[in-house]
Amino acid sequence: MKVIATIEEPTVVKAILTHLGLPAEPLPAVHARAPPTTGEMFEDP
Repeated sequence: MKVIATIEEPTVVKAILTHLGLPAEPLPAVHARAPPTTGEMFEDP
């Protein structure tokens, strides 16, 4: 795949995303968490 153009103006990007019905704002940041322990991986729900 080859990039032939980029859209760098935030207002244009927001307009395109809004027109497509996609979120124009980024998702809120979340804190990282530790990986599950072995016991958590094999528990029945």
